[in-house]
Amino acid sequence: MLPEITGARQRLALARLTTGLAILNTLWHLPPGDALVDEWSRKAEGEDGPASGRLSAEQYEALRRLAFVSTAAWTLGAESKALTFAANASFAAVQRHVAQFDQRAWNYNSNLNVYLLLLSLTDSRGSLAEAVGEGTGDGTGGGTDDGTDGGGPSSDVATAVLLALRLYYGCLYFQSGLSKLLLSGPAWADGRTLRGSWAELGTRAGKWLSRRPMTVAAAASAATLAFELLFPAAQIALRKRPRAVGLSSLAFHASIKATMGISFWHHAVHALPLFVLDPGAERHTARLLRPFRKR
Repeated sequence: MLPEITGARQRLALARLTTGLAILNTLWHLPPGDALVDEWSRKAEGEDGPASGRLSAEQYEALRRLAFVSTAAWTLGAESKALTFAANASFAAVQRHVAQFDQRAWNYNSNLNVYLLLLSLTDSRGSLAEAVGEGTGDGTGGGTDDGTDGGGPSSDVATAVLLALRLYYGCLYFQSGLSKLLLSGPAWADGRTLRGSWAELGTRAGKWLSRRPMTVAAAASAATLAFELLFPAAQIALRKRPRAVGLSSLAFHASIKATMGISFWHHAVHALPLFVLDPGAERHTARLLRPFRKR
């Protein structure tokens, strides 16, 4: 029996909106089909060219449009197995196609595929169900004004999905820290790797830090490893203080952005619905989206 999390359904609805908008932004900014075909032709001349699975520019654009439209409808609260499958399958296919040009693309934003899949396991619309009179069956929808749970999935199901989302969020940090240890060993904490990154790739603040004593880079490196490796444990220890967990995550990414210019926004932004925002905020977002849902 999982410990019930108050406002779990509302957090799922906020996470649904966040994930949907992040996916739409990703799809919008992907390179056009003609550019991918040109890149494919160029790489096919070398050893690193994709061996199979080529899509024409028209096929790729059609797939991208399907992913965009189905994800937009899902984000706005449309709920059907066919639509959910279309959003998951088409976005995964687009990601796979793009990743054939650069395998690092999977590591960059494939977390969005996982969030989309987990949020598709149950009705995560929250108060948006009110737009079509769904939810509790009496038109009250997926929540109450005080942010407590209303209709929608059972508390156990909502809690399980929310915990899965939080666990995955934390595991991404753990994987990042573990990869540093596996690739560089404990020596990564001595500061030389981070200091070199600051000097070569850093922002103005990062380059300034690279000229400070090595102890500064060593302390930052050790703190980074500790944060990433201990984040899942901190989630458990601070399970009654989720906002502290989320704010620490946002602060971590803010420091990376300030020194390296790297945001990993598609990961960090999920700290808001999963940890930081009050569940009651879902009622306000649903109220803003409901007119679009009725269309």
